Amino acid sequence: MDVKQKQKYEACFNYIGEAMAKAYESADKKRRNEINSYIKCLNNMYVYTNNLEIKLMINDTNKNSTFRRKRLQQERPFEKNGR
Repeated sequence: MDVKQKQKYEACFNYIGEAMAKAYESADKKRRNEINSYIKCLNNMYVYTNNLEIKLMINDTNKNSTFRRKRLQQERPFEKNGR
């Protein structure tokens, strides 16, 4: 995600979280249990998407870093020499 997409995602998530919090505060006990499970699900979604984003960022840095280029340059002579 670029910065604009991340800001939009965060804004939508915060809006949903705020609505859930208000609904939780004004609900009776049975409804609170339901809303609590929705909040847990929402939290799991947030953690999952952040983990995916972190993995993508790590993958991009591994593919595009100068360390990778240097490592590939060092591996090429080994392949030619049969090591």
